[in-house]
Amino acid sequence: GCTADQVLNLTVTPKPADIVTNQTICSGATFTWNGTDYTTNQTGTRFPGADGCTADQVLNLTVTPKPADIVTNQTICSGATFTWNGTDYTTNQTGTRFPGADGCTADQVLNLTVTPKPADIVTNQTICSGATFTWNGTDYTTNQTGT
Repeated sequence: GCTADQVLNLTVTPKPADIVTNQTICSGATFTWNGTDYTTNQTGTRFPGADGCTADQVLNLTVTPKPADIVTNQTICSGATFTWNGTDYTTNQTGTRFPGADGCTADQVLNLTVTPKPADIVTNQTICSGATFTWNGTDYTTNQTGT
């Protein structure tokens, strides 16, 4: 009867709710979570709490694909200039690429065709002095060379 009774007061607290991280990255990007790098979709990836009273961490990572290229197909005549993304082009370009700023921005692609200028269409005409020749809506009464 001289020994003390031992009494236990135990309180059980519920484990906190999961801490969920929802993140979206672009294709080719990396997301670092709890010291690990991720580059692919993750659904419900768990990082358990240290004990029963620390919340688990959960990662939901969505990787969005890079959009399709934006292609510009253009034709100009020889001697002309085409300006694309701040640069002037005067020669054929096939697949000239202007990369997007990140993995979520489409690359731009230029396909430029330079066609040769057609040959001149020459009209040779002879008239008598005092006569009139109408060409392209204009009347001519004197010699004309290369007009």
